[in-house]
Amino acid sequence: MKLTVLVPALAGLVWGNVALADAQIEIKNPYVVELIDGQGVNAKLLEKSNTLPLKDGKHQVVISFQGNYSNRNDNKMVTAEPLVINFESKDGQHIVLDYSKPRNQNEAVEFVKTQTVALKDNSTGSTIKSDSFVMPKVEGFQMTRDYAQELITMGKAFNQPKQVTISTAAVMAANSAPVQIAPAKAQANPQALTELQNWYNKADAETRKAFQIWIIQQQQ
Repeated sequence: MKLTVLVPALAGLVWGNVALADAQIEIKNPYVVELIDGQGVNAKLLEKSNTLPLKDGKHQVVISFQGNYSNRNDNKMVTAEPLVINFESKDGQHIVLDYSKPRNQNEAVEFVKTQTVALKDNSTGSTIKSDSFVMPKVEGFQMTRDYAQELITMGKAFNQPKQVTISTAAVMAANSAPVQIAPAKAQANPQALTELQNWYNKADAETRKAFQIWIIQQQQ
């Protein structure tokens, strides 16, 4: 008897929490949510049809295409650079990511060239106004990527923090010549400092500028 009462009570609690959400956004595989409003998403929440709650107002979602079309004989993975979508939700809206889902590897390869998607209101079928862009590719081997920090550096993060003001003259002077680190200051980890120096000297002017701003931000 106690079990009979408990199960409906728990079900009511779960659905009650969903109902209290101002809005929802549904992202279906093979897209995976990387960030929502600048915050990571618990991997345990990522399912075949992943629906996340939203507050009423402006939002930013970062999603990545991770298509798995493998079979017993071949490993066929299709991925793409993350897609960033800025939009605004209203009370009670159920927003869905609408796109032509690739059925096989060939279709996926063509799809990721443009990543044509739209946000739609599930109740009315109308398209929700949004703007989107694909994050630039990061060259070289990457174990992990900090999408939140990348967006901040690009100046396109959700609730973008104020950037540190650096004089143009100082930036130009720093970019004009390779960095030289005095041996006396390289005692902490000489190998790491040498590698960092090499990477910095190989970078272009814009990358150096972004790195300098990031360094200053870390010291605040």
